[in-house]
Amino acid sequence: MNNVLYIQSGGPTSVINCSARGVIGQCREHSGEIGKIYAALHGIDGVIRNELYDCSMLNEQQLKDLALTPSMAFGSCRYMVREKTEDDYRSILCTLRAHQISMILLNGGNGSASAALKLMRHLKQMGFAGSVLLIPKTVDNDIAGIDHSPGFPSAARHVVTAVSELAHDMYTYDTDLIMAVEVMGRNTGYLAAAAMAACQTGWGPDLIYVPERTFSPEMFVRDVAGTLEKKGKCLAVLSEGVKTEDGKYLFEDTTVNKAADPSRNMGGITPYLSTLLRKHFTCKIRCIDLGLMQRCDAHNASPLDRKEAEKLGRYAVDAALRGLDGQMVTIRRLSDKPYTSRMECIPLEAVADVERTMDRRFLMKDRPFIRDGYLDYILPLIGRLPAYADLKIQRTGERG
Repeated sequence: MNNVLYIQSGGPTSVINCSARGVIGQCREHSGEIGKIYAALHGIDGVIRNELYDCSMLNEQQLKDLALTPSMAFGSCRYMVREKTEDDYRSILCTLRAHQISMILLNGGNGSASAALKLMRHLKQMGFAGSVLLIPKTVDNDIAGIDHSPGFPSAARHVVTAVSELAHDMYTYDTDLIMAVEVMGRNTGYLAAAAMAACQTGWGPDLIYVPERTFSPEMFVRDVAGTLEKKGKCLAVLSEGVKTEDGKYLFEDTTVNKAADPSRNMGGITPYLSTLLRKHFTCKIRCIDLGLMQRCDAHNASPLDRKEAEKLGRYAVDAALRGLDGQMVTIRRLSDKPYTSRMECIPLEAVADVERTMDRRFLMKDRPFIRDGYLDYILPLIGRLPAYADLKIQRTGERG
């Protein structure tokens, strides 16, 4: 009889608990082959400490509610398993043997792919005969080997609807206004690029800046000034991970972010943008960080994202039962219109330590914005957008 260990790893998403439900639900459907289902409390740290939750305690209503629960029901950690000593891996193996676990399902992002591969290799060397599989998730969409990572469609939906609402709010008053909106994305611009879909609801951003292109503060000021001159308004969306020509993140500017460790300022370019814009403009300026709601907005999650996240959890269980090991379950897109996909498995070696960035064919060459072709990619993922009144009110175009 196989016992299963499910581990949530990395940062939260709004649908990771859908994958948890999929894992637990599919294990129960194979009760003849699978015995206990455990979940680690606070990620790999819980495995090291032998702190596991017996998921057999969950009743059907709790399991149903689990899929609607934001963030990570079983918790995560930022602990890195020590590589210079085998102590952590010995503790992990002790926990696995104590609970007779033969199947490990790690639910995590880019860094977790590397961690899963290392875990598998160390455990094999130590005599572990079971399997290790990765269920992907991340809001950044930076995992290789998958069309889109669970968690990204919901985060993108949040960005699109929030930017759309801000764009409409921007025109409330007939006065000059600059809005700069910071979204997640350390080294990839998929989330910021998604903001262009807000244009489908009537109004969207004027400018979009992604990490795939070098950020010039001087050019940014000129871009904003040019848009303001034409429209009297400017809405710019920026990834938190944009870098200047010297290779530095904006949040590394300690004149506005005082922490000596730059990682403590991650997600903190809004102060920089506010300082920069106020040096050059006298109109009203609003700098907005969409913050953690991008990754924990469960009430507005993409329906497709919920469905696929749970399906991947179930698929991982089936893959483990088939004897697969050292694999990541993944999504292959078959068509855009209508959107169709299938679940597959690919080796962890193909995704570990590989950071995916946005395809540059989506970037416009002449201005900081995203090509319309990106809509074919993003619209099927985020679901139906709100419909707003179109009153056909004539608005001022370019200024005379």
